[in-house]
Amino acid sequence: MSIRLTDKASVPAVVAEMTLEEKARLVTGEFPFTTAGIKRLGIPPMRPLDGHTGINMGQLRSDMASKTLANKSVDELGEMSGPAISGFGTVITNAKDPAKRAKMAPSIQKLVQEVLDKVDELMPDGMYPGCFPPGIMQGSTWNPEVIEKEGSAVGKEMDAYKVDVCLGPNVNIHRDPLNGRLFEGYSEDPYVTATLAPYYIRGMQAEGVAADAKHFAANNQETHRQEIDERIPLRALYEIYLPGFKAAVQQGKVKTLMSAYNKINGTACALNHWLLTDVLRGEWGFEGFVVSDWGAVYDQVDAINAGNDLEMPGPLTFDKIVAAVKDGRIDEKTLDQRVANYLNVLVELPVMKGRKNAHIDREYSRKAAYDVAAEGSILLKNEGALPLNEGAKISLIGEHAKDYIICGKGSAFIDTDQATNLYDCAVETLGADKVEYGDVSADSDAAIIVVSVDGQEGSDRADLLLAPGDDQMILDAAKKAHANGKKAIVILNVTGPVEMEGWLDQVDAVLCVWLPGMEGGRATLDILTGKVNPSGKLTLTFPKHYYDCPTYGNFPGDGDEVWYGEGIYVGYRYYDKKHVEPLYPFGYGLSYTTFELSDIAIDRDVMDMDKGETVNVSVKVTNTGKVAGKEVVQVYISDEVSTLSKPLKELKGFQKVALQPGESKVVTIAIGKDQLASYDPAAKAWGSEPGYYQALVGTSSRDIAGAVRFKAVGYNPFGYGVNCSIGKIMANPAVVEAMKKYIPAHLLSDESMSSELTYFPEAKLQKIWDEKFSLPFRDKSAAEKQAILDAMCAEIAKIEVI
Repeated sequence: MSIRLTDKASVPAVVAEMTLEEKARLVTGEFPFTTAGIKRLGIPPMRPLDGHTGINMGQLRSDMASKTLANKSVDELGEMSGPAISGFGTVITNAKDPAKRAKMAPSIQKLVQEVLDKVDELMPDGMYPGCFPPGIMQGSTWNPEVIEKEGSAVGKEMDAYKVDVCLGPNVNIHRDPLNGRLFEGYSEDPYVTATLAPYYIRGMQAEGVAADAKHFAANNQETHRQEIDERIPLRALYEIYLPGFKAAVQQGKVKTLMSAYNKINGTACALNHWLLTDVLRGEWGFEGFVVSDWGAVYDQVDAINAGNDLEMPGPLTFDKIVAAVKDGRIDEKTLDQRVANYLNVLVELPVMKGRKNAHIDREYSRKAAYDVAAEGSILLKNEGALPLNEGAKISLIGEHAKDYIICGKGSAFIDTDQATNLYDCAVETLGADKVEYGDVSADSDAAIIVVSVDGQEGSDRADLLLAPGDDQMILDAAKKAHANGKKAIVILNVTGPVEMEGWLDQVDAVLCVWLPGMEGGRATLDILTGKVNPSGKLTLTFPKHYYDCPTYGNFPGDGDEVWYGEGIYVGYRYYDKKHVEPLYPFGYGLSYTTFELSDIAIDRDVMDMDKGETVNVSVKVTNTGKVAGKEVVQVYISDEVSTLSKPLKELKGFQKVALQPGESKVVTIAIGKDQLASYDPAAKAWGSEPGYYQALVGTSSRDIAGAVRFKAVGYNPFGYGVNCSIGKIMANPAVVEAMKKYIPAHLLSDESMSSELTYFPEAKLQKIWDEKFSLPFRDKSAAEKQAILDAMCAEIAKIEVI
């Protein structure tokens, strides 16, 4: 009976049957976006493809070009392999332009047609893919339901295109607003990212296609992205940069993760055993496979030993892997585990289980894209300009009014025929007689100026400025509109924050629509006309100037190294701590109605963390305006006295609520031990410190309606013990008296301890014990001395910290 891959139960036997060369072949890519297969064992190749916002047709063409050109030689091209073949995908894309195609040699035109025919075969019913809003817009909805539906819609299209792994979502943190791929991520806040990203993943994977959380980890800039060594404090990693990935694994049950290009504290992510094995599998229990970013494996042997399961892209050689197993640098059991990790996911992918979606459901995709664009657009300013009056005539200014930037460039680029723009949608809905373009007409009721800033893989933004001339275009249009007694409205079709100081006071309204996907034009118009009441909220801070940013001076680094000097103080945490006034704060966003938060309360004043108790924070939300709307209730936690340095407040809960005019609802958000925890780098562990906390309830990080105070009790990881500083211990007479039961009193006298308290007050009790307090017990065994220390620490741990 032949052994073949059928399900998870068959994996051990299949791995045992494989030759060393077959194992090495399987963990290295065969084509740019197709993995290797082993036909004799029933192991099919599978296709991973970008991305988070839809199908990247350029990558698909590149893959088809590679397969078509494999083992072929064309006089005009010469011998092609590896990157050269992959790059031929660009030729294929250019060939869509008849003028460019006509300039190609006949033999190349023939090859191009062959590739295009193969791509056409993959296009379900000849339909181009949809383009969906990116992470920054998904995050701005603060609505898990619409994010999950977008994940489902992208998953359906991926499945119809015979893709098995979607290379997304990007769950990296918005560290610096100049990041070229800022738009791909959800937020500057780890709680927002960790809460929302799993919904996208679950929506995607419900369609059978595996999601791929990327780029693991801290891939926060494009400058020197393949060489950059990010020096990140351990606490910042655990509290800021890793929670999104942890949630993707534990809440989203993501099946794959992508190891990033960058180094973290000296070690490249794909070669980082601490990251890929100790944390990912050891601490979080990840059971899927890790695929490298394309070209991120700088050493095949180190990558396999570190925990990277699949190297991409192909074509790749695997001779070094085989040699390393033979000479002992790779234990074959380690290679077996890499193969098993991959196969355990492969058996669950559509290529093996069968596909759920043979066709693209265009209406489903449009609705999913529209809902995120509509709920993720953020009204930043409105002085009586919006919504437009019924029957209003508008003047549209700016080239991007007719050509929205709906997606980013690079791996995020989506070649689609489904794009909408504001001009076409306005003409279709309002009528051609109600829409002027290019100048502010005297009879227009409003001038609507569209300005755009794009972003892309491979390069960071140079500054936070608009394109040259756009500031003046806004000022000129606003001046004309105001001269006619009309309103000036700015649409920000942008990849991230922009500086507005030069024109903000001269306009009446600002609507941020990010890169809104294929339904962006329609969603924008519906907000302008009042069909949709904007409810988006910022998930990152808009600074007044770039020099106000927490990373200013530490981005993008010097040469191949960047220091994360801000530590945990990313985004609003920094602005609060440094008392810097932002242009628009985290969590901010206006509505066409008004809301009141009242009756803020908690269900208990004391929370016992050891018993798993929670404090339920409740607030009544009332729509006090005249139209239906949605508000996002945000709960921040402030630690009144903490051992570790902590932000003034941190978001630990939120809920979006829909209300009719005059309607009220009570929103309740639970706060537990985990929401109070901080990572202690000295102990290398999370800890929740007893003491008094405040739950701050509001609608942004700077708009707090009220606060309630509660006390957390229970085990204190920062209490008196071996990891407590001697200065803190000696400051409490009760602790000193308790220690005298175990240590000769003279060793604890002020005279005896003067040197330690003067020069080394931060030294830990363990160190002082080893060097001084244990000396009277030199005749005892190590076990006996440890027993004395343990007994002493058990007693002093019961004493309340002062």
